[in-house]
Amino acid sequence: MGGEHTLLRVGALGAKVRVVSWLRKTVRGGAVVLLLWAATASASPALFTSRVAYEPLVAKLKGSGGDRSRIVRARAAKDLTALQSGKRYKFVVDEAGALAIAPLPADAAVNEYVHPILAAGGAVRTAGGITVEHADGKIAAVVVDQDSKAYCPTAQSLDEAVQALAKLGVATRLVTRRDRPPACAAR
Repeated sequence: MGGEHTLLRVGALGAKVRVVSWLRKTVRGGAVVLLLWAATASASPALFTSRVAYEPLVAKLKGSGGDRSRIVRARAAKDLTALQSGKRYKFVVDEAGALAIAPLPADAAVNEYVHPILAAGGAVRTAGGITVEHADGKIAAVVVDQDSKAYCPTAQSLDEAVQALAKLGVATRLVTRRDRPPACAAR
């Protein structure tokens, strides 16, 4: 039995996976059996792709006077206090794990900051709504849900939102996941 060791880089974050493979030829039947064994593996997060064409959404955003430069790209927990306390906003966690939030509440009269706009048309780890309760510059509670008709993420994907918020400095004890399954757009 001969051995072959290969170190591969996979996933958006370049997670290292060592794959040890053995190739064994069997005399009976002349079959070749290939065994793969992952010694250490870091699973990449599931990604969701948009079910909606991006370019028409960009045109609608521009037509409404909106601009992608207004999207809130939170770098720290204090950035979330710029949102109106208690209002639900649309958000995505992009492929790289960064949080992007619409600059207007989800229920604003003219709001073309839909999930694919927030993600620049790309794949996301999760998408939905975020509500931040805050007072005196301090976050009291955050609620996230997966209601995105364009991406149709799972409730489990909200773990990615919790991780993104934790990276910003939001204590995970302050974050609640609300299961709000989307009525998904047809492909």
